[in-house]
Amino acid sequence: MISRIPFNEIQKGLYQLLHKGQTIPVYDSIPDGTETMPYIWLGEFHGAPAEENKTVVMHQVSQQLHIWSAQKGKKEVNSIMNDVVTLLTKYQLSMDGFRQVGTAIISLYQTTGELYENGDKAYHGVIQVEYLVEQLN
Repeated sequence: MISRIPFNEIQKGLYQLLHKGQTIPVYDSIPDGTETMPYIWLGEFHGAPAEENKTVVMHQVSQQLHIWSAQKGKKEVNSIMNDVVTLLTKYQLSMDGFRQVGTAIISLYQTTGELYENGDKAYHGVIQVEYLVEQLN
């Protein structure tokens, strides 16, 4: 079987799941700084073949999700992260030509504070989610 990289289908499935499953805006393009917080940005991808032979192609893929909040304190960013983790671990991604195998694994979650030169402040949450994905054709 010829191997294909599943990044576009995973990105599409994640966007659909997050867009339908919660109310915070989701962006797949790099934010330009004019977005109103809070928002979610679908960030970095990492992937590697997990198994590959004549009949089966499996991919291990991780994606980082960045959550931004300008609200005082970490409560908003942490609540959004909790909602996102619930969606990711409860539902399967919808993808054309691939299927999610098993449950998503949350391998990292963290919250940091940002202070900018102009005095603006924001909280930045990061979630890293990992998927095992089987290529169907």
